[in-house]
Amino acid sequence: ENAVAVVGSAVHIWNRLGNLNGTLKEITKFLSETNHRTIYNSHPSYQEDKIPEPYRNSSHAGLRVQLYHALLPNLAPHNTQQPFLDFYQLTKSCVMDNCSYDGGHRSRFVNRWKAQLLLNTICSLEQ
Repeated sequence: ENAVAVVGSAVHIWNRLGNLNGTLKEITKFLSETNHRTIYNSHPSYQEDKIPEPYRNSSHAGLRVQLYHALLPNLAPHNTQQPFLDFYQLTKSCVMDNCSYDGGHRSRFVNRWKAQLLLNTICSLEQ
């Protein structure tokens, strides 16, 4: 099969479960059940100063960083069997003012950058 699934669900699982350990356990279980043709992508790095004031507390800035670092041992390059798109570091490195208009959502050129990374990762998977 030449199918590939791209999954990035940590923030949503965290919102449902409300705790880091449960979120890690669920993602780790999911990844162990895939055939390594699933590409996991991280959440982006947020530009906190651009998040509108009413939403800053609900953005869970500290949690997102913890979650990102806690997932790393399960993903490439630490686990070479599990392809990984590191959108967190990619978006963190984009510091120009036009990288994001609201602190979380990215501009078109950043999304094209992410899409190119996805295509490169898919092409690098063994057939």
